[in-house]
Amino acid sequence: MYDVMLDEAKLCLDLDELKVESSSAPPVKEEDSGYDDYYYDSADDEMDPVEEAKYLQQVRDSDGFDVDFCYHPFGGIMPCGCNDSDTPLAKLGLHCYNIDKGTNLQFRAVKKVNAEAVSFVNYYITLEAVDPDNNHSLVAFQTCVWDSATENKERLRLITKQCRIKPPQVPAAGRNREARGSLWRWDPNAVDKFYTGVMPSWLQDDALTGPNKLQFHEVKDSELQDNEWLNLYAEIALSSERPDMETYLPLEVKKVVVRTKEDVEPSMKLKSSNAIFYTIFKTHRGHECKAIIRQTRDGIQGHMCLEVTCMLGK
Repeated sequence: MYDVMLDEAKLCLDLDELKVESSSAPPVKEEDSGYDDYYYDSADDEMDPVEEAKYLQQVRDSDGFDVDFCYHPFGGIMPCGCNDSDTPLAKLGLHCYNIDKGTNLQFRAVKKVNAEAVSFVNYYITLEAVDPDNNHSLVAFQTCVWDSATENKERLRLITKQCRIKPPQVPAAGRNREARGSLWRWDPNAVDKFYTGVMPSWLQDDALTGPNKLQFHEVKDSELQDNEWLNLYAEIALSSERPDMETYLPLEVKKVVVRTKEDVEPSMKLKSSNAIFYTIFKTHRGHECKAIIRQTRDGIQGHMCLEVTCMLGK
């Protein structure tokens, strides 16, 4: 199944070959079918050549982040407006960047969102961040997050494909587009096998004392305070079950147990590239929820995958 998804993603990322493909006409209706007046004109499914050329150039020049709206008979990257559900995706891209670069950029606001249908949806998000280490200067930031089809009995699967400070616009002719494609493409074969397959079940009662106890670490209260992204993971988990997640905020993270394959210092487990987080949190409505979040990396900067299941309490 994933090979098909990967091929589709490759098709969309190979922007040199991006084009509107023709489609076969709908079947001819029988005269007694009630569609006597039905008429199909293939010209209705053709994009205006001038608009198409402009669109393709914008995609190449901006990597899909700065694209004007135009008619797409068979899909494409299009502005879709901003709403509250974009915020966790934007924060996830910023979190991935901070891990990779050792920075501390803080989310401020989503400024623009473009969407592209490809094995669910690619979101091209432009946001505004603040750099507290540089006089709280404003930073224009871009991230592409793939809300991907699920395959391991998870409820939600998010993959960051690009996380970057918005670069000066460089014409496509001046960039290495082949390298760009390989850097955006998620590589499932590079993920440690320990963290693949069907999502794990909830913690066993003896997880912290049993034979594999060194794989687990119960996060301390002080660590919860120092790692605000654990609250972000809880929000993402809740969003997998509640599209109206905003009405359940703020959340209070009550307990987190992190599991890694490696036997490392407990405090270092939170910094592992691959990890499984067992989280208990409470909504402001009083619901106590359990979530399992599996975080994996494929070794390419800007790439992170979160697979999520969430169990809502009463």
